[in-house]
Amino acid sequence: MIFLCFGNSLTAGWPGYYPHSDGISRGNGNIQSQYEYWLKEYCDEYIEKKINKEKVSISKEIIFVNKGIPGDTSTGLLYRIDDLIAYNPKPNYSIIIIGTNDLGWSSSTQKILKNIMDLHRISKDNKIFSIGGLIPPITKRASSQRYDIIQSDFNEELKEFFIKNNIPFTDYSYMKDEENYLKPEFTTGDGIHFSVEGYKHMGLSLFENVIKHIIDKEINEFR
Repeated sequence: MIFLCFGNSLTAGWPGYYPHSDGISRGNGNIQSQYEYWLKEYCDEYIEKKINKEKVSISKEIIFVNKGIPGDTSTGLLYRIDDLIAYNPKPNYSIIIIGTNDLGWSSSTQKILKNIMDLHRISKDNKIFSIGGLIPPITKRASSQRYDIIQSDFNEELKEFFIKNNIPFTDYSYMKDEENYLKPEFTTGDGIHFSVEGYKHMGLSLFENVIKHIIDKEINEFR
């Protein structure tokens, strides 16, 4: 069961980690500075609690492939779509998290939304089950009133798209403070990129909202 993680620096694990070109965790830096590492940890722990003796064989079948590139945009993902659809062995799932750089560089929200829709459509057309994510929060210090409004409105559009098309997604509520900003302890200091603790909670949000339910289905089929 292969999950190909497609996105920008928050998928890559920047600045603590940079993935190898093959997408497997043999890159540079701290391997814990990527949400993929924590997703695997949560999956293994969950499987061990659910089914003891069968855990080894199932856990070995769960692979998270890191195909994040720092600075990438939704347009960039479409340009390198072969990283997803031509990956060998073929992924069963795609986790597509993108849009922070697009919004930060004031790209048209209509264009960003169309790109994300196209990414999920292409994934589906290639029989790869897609998983989405809303634009992750940033700290209050790194934000602005304009960005707050655009991000909030855009996330509502994204959420509507995911719900309408039965695409499971996460909204990173685990990582927000009472004002809906990224908690300072989750950032490296620039207010946008995550610390190890931030990537841990990014993985937790994805696991609790999406991946755990997929694992439950796989366990039931295994039994």
